[in-house]
Amino acid sequence: MTSFPLRTRVSIALLASLFTGAVALAVGARHLHASYLLRDTTTEQEFVHSVWWTLGLVIGIANITGVSIVVLTARTLDARIARLRNAVLALGYTSAESYQPMLEQNGPDDELLPIREAVHAARLQLRDAMVRVHTESERNRVIIDTVMASVFSVDGVGRIIHANPAAAHMFAQSCVALQGVMLTDLITLDSLRMSANEYGTLRFTGNDAERQFTTRIRVFGHASFPANVVVTPLALHGQQAWAMFVHDLSDTYRAAATLDEARRAAESANRSKSAFLSRMSHELRTPLSAMISFTKLVRRSRNSQLCERDGHFLDRVQDSSEQLLSLVNEIVELARMDSGSLAMQLEPTDISAMVRQLLATFDDQVAERPVLLEAALPELPACALIDAKRLRQVLTNLIGNAVKFTARGRITVTVCARLDSGVATAVIVRDTGIGIPLERQSQIFELFEQADEETGHRYGGSGLGLALSRRIAEQMGCMLSVESMPGAGSIFTLHFSQQPDVTASLRDVASTSAS
Repeated sequence: MTSFPLRTRVSIALLASLFTGAVALAVGARHLHASYLLRDTTTEQEFVHSVWWTLGLVIGIANITGVSIVVLTARTLDARIARLRNAVLALGYTSAESYQPMLEQNGPDDELLPIREAVHAARLQLRDAMVRVHTESERNRVIIDTVMASVFSVDGVGRIIHANPAAAHMFAQSCVALQGVMLTDLITLDSLRMSANEYGTLRFTGNDAERQFTTRIRVFGHASFPANVVVTPLALHGQQAWAMFVHDLSDTYRAAATLDEARRAAESANRSKSAFLSRMSHELRTPLSAMISFTKLVRRSRNSQLCERDGHFLDRVQDSSEQLLSLVNEIVELARMDSGSLAMQLEPTDISAMVRQLLATFDDQVAERPVLLEAALPELPACALIDAKRLRQVLTNLIGNAVKFTARGRITVTVCARLDSGVATAVIVRDTGIGIPLERQSQIFELFEQADEETGHRYGGSGLGLALSRRIAEQMGCMLSVESMPGAGSIFTLHFSQQPDVTASLRDVASTSAS
């Protein structure tokens, strides 16, 4: 019978109880009927006793059967309830092995089996959740213990609950020794913007928007230090608690002070360099200009009888003096740009006329070489709002480089302009010279950089021209770029920035140039 479900066993017991009661009633009724037939031979008192004994027997049998059924049912329910209670109590354990056999103690028709299965599933989910919580807690603990900032938590009355190694270092104690220590015994509360009321409960004196702030931390027995502090409220077992994050800014402030001192020293050195270059440029340019002037006077003098050799020497003196003067001027310009004293004076300028004038100055340099120096200009004058002096310096450098590095072929200076307004948009200097390797094109605009060492030795130069030209172009709001291939020449493009509000002034300049 133990293999039947609980409902079936209770039904069988009830049927057995009813059947036993029916049998007892039938036996009692037959006994009463026999007593009634013998009423003539028995006394009335014997008959009454016989009736009472029959009723007592029937009631006794019924009660015994009912009590047996109740006891058996109660024992069965107690066993199942006990197993279910054990399953619920086992929810707090992380291991499911001791609980698993409980599902197999009864057959599949057990009415409480679905409940136990649900409890078992909940227990497994709870176990997985506890494992995740434990893993997350361990990871957070490792992170807190390894951060450089001091992290510690206190309960509502200021008793330290946990402190990471950085906090232990700040308080000059071990992590274990800090647990249970009152925060007021280690640090001044006002440095954390905390205070204690008359009951000793801590509270934050600022508002929610001020929980992250910078202050000076005053630890008893140690010098104060600047720190970035974050105060966060916590709920600990239904009680108020606080988490403190203190990041020591002493190293940051020292590094900032060192950088500021280095910056002031660099600025002082830069000013000294600018002053030195300014004085030296005056001292160098004066004799160089005199050398160039006197050399020209000697060559032009009718009374000077120079042989070919002496004339060659004078040419060398003049060329070297002019190169040295150009180098001095470039260094001075670079120093002025670094110091920020190079101001731009933007004004409407006829770019086409400037290009024609510049090309005329280079005619003598290409006269004895198979090089064609030409300009591609628009029909109408092309103008731009630009610093004419600085633009001339940039274009002179670009055209001079093209002439220097082009032994034969063609040098073309193209001026691009808008057809509707005559506003210049770009100047392109194209040559058929030696070209520039692709990997060096981004470096030729750096100071003292050239295409390669062989080029520097063969053609000379200081490597300042293109660097100075790009800086001047950027200060004027322009952009200088290059496209080149070794052996195929180079293309330098100076792009102008458009300023529509000066179109009328540019047209006036264009009309003046045309007239």
